[in-house]
Amino acid sequence: MTRNRQRTHRSTGVGRAIVTLMVALAACVATVGSAGADARPDFSAQARSAGLSASEARGLQTKVDAAAAKWGGTQVAANKIRLSGGELTLTLPGEKYTRDLNATGTSAAVANPPCPYTYVCAYEGRNFTGAYLSLFTCDTLNYIPFTEVGSWKNNQRAALRAKFYSKDKVLRWTSPGGYSEDPAADWSWVWYLSPC
Repeated sequence: MTRNRQRTHRSTGVGRAIVTLMVALAACVATVGSAGADARPDFSAQARSAGLSASEARGLQTKVDAAAAKWGGTQVAANKIRLSGGELTLTLPGEKYTRDLNATGTSAAVANPPCPYTYVCAYEGRNFTGAYLSLFTCDTLNYIPFTEVGSWKNNQRAALRAKFYSKDKVLRWTSPGGYSEDPAADWSWVWYLSPC
């Protein structure tokens, strides 16, 4: 009888140890799984290296989060979101022009930021200031959130013309072929833009 009790006691102790180990392992797996599901790149170091304070970096991240929620897309820099038809670049706090924080050696905002070749760029402000969209996919209606006087550049081949659409998705105006630009464009009637 004593021997059976010892076997039961030992097997119960081993069973408890195994159960405890399995619970701990399950907790670890759950923690790693949930962290992986919610994980996203942290761009705070990039914002700090661009000269932003912790408070400014948080404010910029809030702006980026709001823009990503509105348009979708994936954040690829402290101030940039990759969209299905291009990219949205936001200005840093207190700056008039945008910066490409992914480019090496970029320490200051560039006046009249370049629009890459084969792209159409829509700027929030006059004279190519403020946030801007760089768009490259033809026959795609890209939402334009700007409502005041802004600007645009068509840096495509001469045969390609940007198309400007109203709220009802009707083509209302077509730009000259590339290269062309307008430093004072009225965005109030434009809701969508297609590069070509």
